[in-house]
Amino acid sequence: MTKTQYLLSLAVAGALTLGGCSSGDDDEDGGGDDPPVMAAACADGVDNDNDGLIDLADAGCSDAADDDETDPATAVGSVVGTISDTTTGALIPSAQVRIGDVTGATDANGEYQLNNVPVGERVMLDVSAAGYETNMRVVDILEGQTSMVSASLLPVGTMEMVDPAAGGNVSIAGSTAMVMFDAGEIDSTASEVMVTLTDVDPGASPDNMPGDFMGMDGGEMTMIESLGAISVNIMDDSGNEVPLSNGSMATIRIPLSSRNANPDPTIPLWAFDESTGLWMREGSAQLVTENGESYYQGEVAHFSYWNADKRLETITLTGCVVDAQGERVSGVRIKSSGVDYTGTSRARSDSNGEFRIQVRRESQLTLRGESGQAVTNTAVINSGSANADITDSCLRFGADNEQPFTIQLTWGESPRDLDSWLYRPEGGHISYTNRGDLESEPFANLDVDDVSSFGPEVITVVRPRVGTYRYFVDNFSEVEPGISGSPARVELTVNGNTRVFTPPAGEQAGSTNYWSVFDITIASDCSATVTPLTGDVWSTAPPERPATPDESIPYCAAPAAIR
Repeated sequence: MTKTQYLLSLAVAGALTLGGCSSGDDDEDGGGDDPPVMAAACADGVDNDNDGLIDLADAGCSDAADDDETDPATAVGSVVGTISDTTTGALIPSAQVRIGDVTGATDANGEYQLNNVPVGERVMLDVSAAGYETNMRVVDILEGQTSMVSASLLPVGTMEMVDPAAGGNVSIAGSTAMVMFDAGEIDSTASEVMVTLTDVDPGASPDNMPGDFMGMDGGEMTMIESLGAISVNIMDDSGNEVPLSNGSMATIRIPLSSRNANPDPTIPLWAFDESTGLWMREGSAQLVTENGESYYQGEVAHFSYWNADKRLETITLTGCVVDAQGERVSGVRIKSSGVDYTGTSRARSDSNGEFRIQVRRESQLTLRGESGQAVTNTAVINSGSANADITDSCLRFGADNEQPFTIQLTWGESPRDLDSWLYRPEGGHISYTNRGDLESEPFANLDVDDVSSFGPEVITVVRPRVGTYRYFVDNFSEVEPGISGSPARVELTVNGNTRVFTPPAGEQAGSTNYWSVFDITIASDCSATVTPLTGDVWSTAPPERPATPDESIPYCAAPAAIR
């Protein structure tokens, strides 16, 4: 039996892990067929009237789930998280983190905490570090609550000096990313200015993109799908931004980076607005293919992040979230992420534990819920051409005194099939051959398995045992470019924070098909210690277990509710 045949035999079981939904926002009303009156009157990024368009927010508006007695001038919340290098997974110390006037920095472990942040919707979390592109996350600050927000930073792709009078081209070795200046296009009398250029590569990791895949087009807020993005900055010798000359247009090339199998020949260009967290539509670009490499080429009048995007044709899913006892849970953050497209959207469950989320129609996507340090299972959804109700299968949390963790594997177009494996301390494993179960033993499950490029593959453990788990990746296709050449990316979310792992050197594609990634050791109080594996991590056979299996070891028990 081929692997595909084996997976098809599990289709009925896999279909039970459906999930929830949202509309590209983080609204409190959550939607449902009968949204509260306040939500209908107070549009905040949701398609409240089901006209296929996301409605704009009115200043001073609040949702139905907000406390009417709250004074927005004094209400505050907190934000905590980790900052890491998106290419290596290394945690970044001394990164600067800011929301408005509230500032902080990461410690030696790449962790930060911002306290007394004024409440608000769609506020911008700004993260910067020397040698990296600035990244920005859209955050909702809720009164008295702590939001868990981690971010990855992209190393600057290249830095080159350009003579404004003469012009010139700046490119990245091994990439089609490029910016081209004619003589006099840069508005500076200096003999040289610094130009930085970075390929954002959203197809490899959507979280490389600032914002939340929301754009503004002709006064309408809309969800967008990225087919590639770059960042360009021009600075003088004091670090100040340098504009283009009045009326000048520079030419940019954006490498095609998409999970979409049918890229558009002409596509709108969008520039990122750091003040609103929205992508603003400006101009267009043409798809060009040279020597087997594809890129979008267009002209721009200023610089920031530039994105080759298209508006999504969306439908609305209505879903729900429950706890371990099957009771509905309100206030849960829901995130969708495209599988066959590059885009995300957000929502929050309402007082009935239901939510609405807009997603691309006739597509495959994943859904997951988060609340505090707790996470739900990850569900795979195949959207149709019309709005759908999927409340017959809710996203599910584990018990309050448990500390779940999730592992997500993504990769490029080739190889077609990489597999996630997790050794369990009590014995056995989680993989496509033994997908597990979240509601009974082993309380761990392969939520998502992908056999057709990009991923994701997602493992969720809702009730960990005391002991050490070992995670590794198998190049099931056994072909080049292999795990490191693809490249693969692993994200571990535990204790509310996300760690990123990327493959090191030393792989022999087609031979050393196994990459040992990390061990995670769970203590009796559910605290977790993550140990990245080093040294001889590539092998021709599955790695050894970290310890002798013991079926008698207990489950951990957290001292207090984590949600």
